[in-house]
Amino acid sequence: MDKRRINEIGLRYVESLKLYEEFAARIRNLIQDLVELEGVEFYAIEGWAEKPAEFLRLLSTLEEQDLNGVDLVRVRVLLRFPEDVLKIEELIKSEFEIDPKRSVPSSQLEDPFRFGYPAVVYILALSDSRSGLREWAKYKNLSFRLELRTLLQEAWATIFPRVNQTVGTLSEKKLTRELVLLSSLLEKADEGFLNLRKAVKDEALLVPPQVNNAVRSQDAPEAEKLFSDEELYMLFRDDESLLGRWNAIAQEAGFPEFTPDADYLRESFAHLAGILRAAGINTLSEVRKFIADMEADGKGLNQLRTIHDAFKENNSWRVDPFSALFLLVLNFKWEDLKDKDLVKLNIKKGSDRISGQ
Repeated sequence: MDKRRINEIGLRYVESLKLYEEFAARIRNLIQDLVELEGVEFYAIEGWAEKPAEFLRLLSTLEEQDLNGVDLVRVRVLLRFPEDVLKIEELIKSEFEIDPKRSVPSSQLEDPFRFGYPAVVYILALSDSRSGLREWAKYKNLSFRLELRTLLQEAWATIFPRVNQTVGTLSEKKLTRELVLLSSLLEKADEGFLNLRKAVKDEALLVPPQVNNAVRSQDAPEAEKLFSDEELYMLFRDDESLLGRWNAIAQEAGFPEFTPDADYLRESFAHLAGILRAAGINTLSEVRKFIADMEADGKGLNQLRTIHDAFKENNSWRVDPFSALFLLVLNFKWEDLKDKDLVKLNIKKGSDRISGQ
């Protein structure tokens, strides 16, 4: 590509760089939220827009027709186990539009004669449902490259370019043979760690917890511990129909249909966890009991109808499943909450947010 054309394209990129950097940050946060909500443990998630100097260097090596293959925004997810890569693959298929011609899913890496230990790569764009939201609309026509790697795949990607030098024919054959051997060892190590993890999990299920009889009487039950945010989330994740039921209950109560994005849903979950603790619902058993009470005999549905009817003129309600439960805790546990600092505890903020204030 000639220098004038490179400068022209480079200038346009620099003028739009802020948009690409914004998009990279938003996408990186969205991917993290989706991964966390899926309950997948990760090592790191990175997102960035290509630096102008690197983009110009790349342009100098390309022909005009190759520009469609340039990825200006990248997100890299570093995972610990190969099975986690498969979980994220399923997740992104339901959340984004995929460019199949430029993507390399795990199914294409099963060739026994492939070279190296490459990562899974997807070229993605926002789905129509997400790009239709006001806060995402300006990114509608942008795409990004998502790389899913285990830590050992990242090690290969980092070290391989440093040792893959141009050498003589005989040395090249030897070097290729050694690299193939090393990449297969890394792949076996990934599989070995995964198998070891599964074995430890299975064995842990068979080992009963140790009981210190000197400290606790045999007849005295162990007090249930306070839930963590992760444990509370797993309660909802393990019951696949729970959130769907409460979404339907909220709409049956009269609240308008509302489809939250991952950022909104995550904040709703945080507000629910906060109000549960403030109301003295501190263990998973107590959370389960509260939800069961609300589902029994339409108790929660009737209360949500009362709340909706009391503020019938409000057309700004944004009630997702976590928000519906938040409103029920606020109403049924008001005696426990009324003397607390609702502003400091973010309960007022959570309530105002749901009502669209």
